[in-house]
Amino acid sequence: MASIKYPIGIQTFSEIRKEGYIYVDKTEYVWNLANSYKYVFMSRPRRFGKSLFVSTLDAYFRGQRELFQGLAIEKFENDWTEYPVIHLDFSAEDYSMDINLDKRLNLLITEMESVYGKPSQAEDTISSRFRGVIRRAADKTGQKVVVLIDEYDKPLLGSLHEQDRHERMRLKLQGFYSVLKECDPYIRFVLITGVTKFAHVSIFSGLNNMKDISLLPKFNAICGITEKELSDNFQSSLATFAEDNGITLEKTRSIIKANYDGYHFSIKLQEDVYNPFSMISAFDESNVSDYWFSTGTPSYIPTLLRKNAYPLEDLEGTRRTKSQLTDMADPDLDIVPMLFQSGYLTIKGWLPITKQYVLGFPNEEVRKGFWDSLSRYYIVRKSGNSIFDINLFIDEVEKGDAQGFMVGLKSLFASIESDHEPNKEVHFRNMMVIVAKMCGFRTHSEIHSSQGRCDMIIETNNYLYIFEFKINSTSGEALKQIKDRGYAVGHEAGKRKILLIGASFSTKNRNLTDWIIQAG
Repeated sequence: MASIKYPIGIQTFSEIRKEGYIYVDKTEYVWNLANSYKYVFMSRPRRFGKSLFVSTLDAYFRGQRELFQGLAIEKFENDWTEYPVIHLDFSAEDYSMDINLDKRLNLLITEMESVYGKPSQAEDTISSRFRGVIRRAADKTGQKVVVLIDEYDKPLLGSLHEQDRHERMRLKLQGFYSVLKECDPYIRFVLITGVTKFAHVSIFSGLNNMKDISLLPKFNAICGITEKELSDNFQSSLATFAEDNGITLEKTRSIIKANYDGYHFSIKLQEDVYNPFSMISAFDESNVSDYWFSTGTPSYIPTLLRKNAYPLEDLEGTRRTKSQLTDMADPDLDIVPMLFQSGYLTIKGWLPITKQYVLGFPNEEVRKGFWDSLSRYYIVRKSGNSIFDINLFIDEVEKGDAQGFMVGLKSLFASIESDHEPNKEVHFRNMMVIVAKMCGFRTHSEIHSSQGRCDMIIETNNYLYIFEFKINSTSGEALKQIKDRGYAVGHEAGKRKILLIGASFSTKNRNLTDWIIQAG
């Protein structure tokens, strides 16, 4: 049997079709989108198939019927009209310097001018040249123009930490995108994709009729792979993975689902969506790994979390309205919309009374990768060697050696740079959560009970640790709170041994000062 060709890193529809790569048919979405709206915005996480979808739209509007033989769109499309397509891709550039945006815009417009004609003398800015290309394309072909803009937000994401440069980028793009409104009589269709929807970029305020399909139920699976699509297209992939790893087909499905499924992009949670890049990478290698994270975690996310002292224990189960999730105004004020749009959080539930989405990590790849990536930003070592040994720490937690691992934690905190943290208490709690999560323990933070909120619980097969931390107080007070508020109530029936740990942390010394350990 011939091996399956997986299009890893290939985002061009024509290449996938011509070279025999496996293709999951999304062409019904192409037809519905192209024939339902004129101006469309779509947000999806990176490596989720946005660029391939844009490329598929490109081929459709160019009338390349031969590429669509045997696909769903043949049932709907009869005319196959060829339109002039202006395809602008902002992904292939590093925007760490302002000049790189200028270069990219100039390159993209120059390529279009080589097709539809050179600019006049009056077209002496990027915006005026863009306007001229659209008009000449319509005049030359006798058809209205299709504009496809992929990863529009990359220049803005790359400048989040530099306010002045971010504002310069925003103003430059604002002038560029405003051309679309002026050229409306010449335009047949516009699709703009990105990870994040910046509410203050004029493209969204200027085009009042732009349709944001990011959370529409009927477009939930426009990118990514559904369970049905997995069954219809990857049966042999599942079988090969099972054979190569010596496991059953049922176990294979369970592993793939736990690690790469779980995304939702609508209120209606009728179908999960798999991360397509991670899933096909796992099939290609017959291995489970953090493929999505290995392609690069954006540094702006952990930097913003640390800078604003965001309480990490609040992420799982956090709630936001639709407008809060889709229109990101200021990530310094609320980073949750960015975490959702970037794919670190996804929709896990819907509260109809408050009209809020309940968010959480989509799967094990994201959960594990998230905590591991944060450790590099929160646990920054001072010069010199630390005696903290993470493998020893894990062994001590597993064996119930609470005194041993608390000593290890103290040595770890002593080795960490934290002089400039805006909120020492939140930073300490965040480090505790990250250490436990990155070690792979089942960890719960800020656990609610009828009497209050327990700081943290760590579970192993044989032990359950209940922690209460007091800041600039005493470990005795911390232990007393565990007992007085009954944090161990409800856990006694289990077979695991319960250990209560009251500890104090000094913001002056930036370390644990003392602790008391008692059996529960």
